[in-house]
Amino acid sequence: MQWWGEDEDKFPNVSKLASKYYAIPASSDPSERVLSQLKLMVERKRWRMDPARIESVLFLRCNKDFR
Repeated sequence: MQWWGEDEDKFPNVSKLASKYYAIPASSDPSERVLSQLKLMVERKRWRMDPARIESVLFLRCNKDFR
């Protein structure tokens, strides 16, 4: 990040991207949310659904706030 800060004048657009994406912390939260949703579905006896349908429902549930 120090290099991007020093050379921000040379590469302003790339510098913005670097500061945005290098600031993302490594985390397992998204995968834990998906597994939590799957657990809720299984506990509600929806596990009898076709695996492709379960995948679709999980995708929609986990991405409902994405814009």
